[in-house]
Amino acid sequence: MNAPLTGRRAVEAAIVSLQECLANGDPTDAALLSQGEAVLLALRAAYRDHKAAFSKEAIDALREISELLHEPGPATYAGKPSK
Repeated sequence: MNAPLTGRRAVEAAIVSLQECLANGDPTDAALLSQGEAVLLALRAAYRDHKAAFSKEAIDALREISELLHEPGPATYAGKPSK
């Protein structure tokens, strides 16, 4: 996620990438979960600066991902990429 998250396409691409990583990764992998948290933090920062780049669907997807990452114990990501 090197591109600045200032546009809707960049935000959507970052979310789809995160969803795919979580869906295809090992839900007990601490490094994967840590990486997911880091991406969420970057997206939260981008939201504070560029709210217009986040659709309702993007916000809903991020909430789902956040809930998954904060569930106790191993969890399996069941969400599907938005696009």
